[in-house]
Amino acid sequence: MGGDVRELCATVGAILALGSAMLGTATAGEVEDAITAAMQDVDRGRCDQAYRRLAGVDGLESRAWLLAGQCRIRQGLYPEALADLDRVRGAGDLDREQVGDVELYRAVALYHLERYTEAAAALDSAVGLTGEEAQLALYRGLIALRSGDNDRAAPSLEAAARLAPAMTEPVASYYAGLAWQGASERTKAREAFQRVIALDGDGPWGREARKLLDSNKLYPYYVNGRVGMEYDDNVLLRGGVTQFAPGLSRPLELHTEGEKDWRGVWEIDGGVELWREDDWSAGVTAGYSGNAHFDLGDFNIHYPTIGAYVAHRFDSATTGQVRYQFGHAWIDQDPFMQTHIAEVGLQHTWEKAGVSVFVADVLWDDMRYQPMDIQDGPGTPGLGPCSPDPTLPCGPPGLSEAKERDRDGLGLGTAVEHRYLVPLRGLADEALESLEVGGGYRFRYFDSEGEEWEHIAHVLTAAIVFEFPMDFSLATRASYEYRDFEHASTFPDKEVINEQYVLDKDDREEHEVRLEAEIEKGLTNNLSVSARWSYLENESNRRVYDYTRHIVGGYLNFRFD
Repeated sequence: MGGDVRELCATVGAILALGSAMLGTATAGEVEDAITAAMQDVDRGRCDQAYRRLAGVDGLESRAWLLAGQCRIRQGLYPEALADLDRVRGAGDLDREQVGDVELYRAVALYHLERYTEAAAALDSAVGLTGEEAQLALYRGLIALRSGDNDRAAPSLEAAARLAPAMTEPVASYYAGLAWQGASERTKAREAFQRVIALDGDGPWGREARKLLDSNKLYPYYVNGRVGMEYDDNVLLRGGVTQFAPGLSRPLELHTEGEKDWRGVWEIDGGVELWREDDWSAGVTAGYSGNAHFDLGDFNIHYPTIGAYVAHRFDSATTGQVRYQFGHAWIDQDPFMQTHIAEVGLQHTWEKAGVSVFVADVLWDDMRYQPMDIQDGPGTPGLGPCSPDPTLPCGPPGLSEAKERDRDGLGLGTAVEHRYLVPLRGLADEALESLEVGGGYRFRYFDSEGEEWEHIAHVLTAAIVFEFPMDFSLATRASYEYRDFEHASTFPDKEVINEQYVLDKDDREEHEVRLEAEIEKGLTNNLSVSARWSYLENESNRRVYDYTRHIVGGYLNFRFD
């Protein structure tokens, strides 16, 4: 992609030969000899010597700097190449085409130095001057592709492949395929990738193109999943209640923590695009997750889902999607919950600032079990007896716990998330292949049938993903959620057997902190293994909701798309 320097030398030689009469003391033979020797130096990577050979000929110094700059680009010495080319910008002893060549190859150097705005300006300056139209089209296409303008990138890259295939292929067709893919032109993307495979076969470009060709099938799909083993120190996800019994000097701590257990876990989700027309597409999705505990089999979960989506590409950088998902969960073999989720999302890729996602959603939870009611007390807290079962505590008379603890309800939410791929420099570039940071905010309002669960929530998230050499990665995530409930809880902090317990009158309030880290090692293009740790702390002014949870696990992950 640095250009065909031999072709440049031949071009310079022809120009010099035709103009040898104007070079003063230099004869045509001397010019030809200098050109031939300079070309040999370039082939051997001796850029300084190539410069000195031409610079020693009267009237060829600016042309010598141009050749040296192109030679250094061929060697990957982009800062040095840019310095050489900057010396002769607009030089008076260069003809019109050579002035354009200087700007073109300045753009090449600037592109590889990741100074894309300056590279684009240099390419604009080269238009109409340089004779290397293929190189010009190639780099204009690459810059447009990087900025997310697939509609402009694809034709430029196709032109580069057509104008000078010996110079630009298979690179031009590979990136043209990516641009057509991003522009939702699947047929053209497949044609471009097929050209790469025909040209490069089992080479690096051909292998990558074959992978992308497989992903551009008539009905593109994805299937992701994992199977593994986890240890959970709070399976029931609950805090504690202090219970007193007559005649005992010390209280009993009931349910101080949810049960601990090992479990097998599995999850799979997939989707397939069934229809595409211009910038519109639609498809279906499905998923299933579950677990099997070693000891707490009564709490095994099974949760299948099914859904559909419609997507629209507004422009090369912006895509919108509407989706719906239905899910039904069982605990052990008993129905537990049905969920309905409707979501509208918008994703925008900024030219230099990463990717932003905006979401608004509606959630309906339909619990498939009836909460347990508590027997009524005599009406005075701290007194008994409790009837009909004096071996249990009792609650305030007239309070229907089954009704107030009903979690059926409607949730309304909106969220914004941003991800940014951090440019790497120096040692960081050697130690890391990529570094992505992200963060977001979510607002949620949940209106439940029972007053126990009605609340407003604010959620802040942050994430960092490290990609290391040898297919290692580390993903970290942290979140903080504040839940402000509309009512006091119907759960007591303290119970006394055969007495009516006291309920706190303060509205329920919770602060939740989550920390997660997962290290992953790729095994093949489709398989990886990973180890995960997560920590949850829910700080609540009601003891039953005040708990912590640790999960550690190991997984085999798969992905096909």
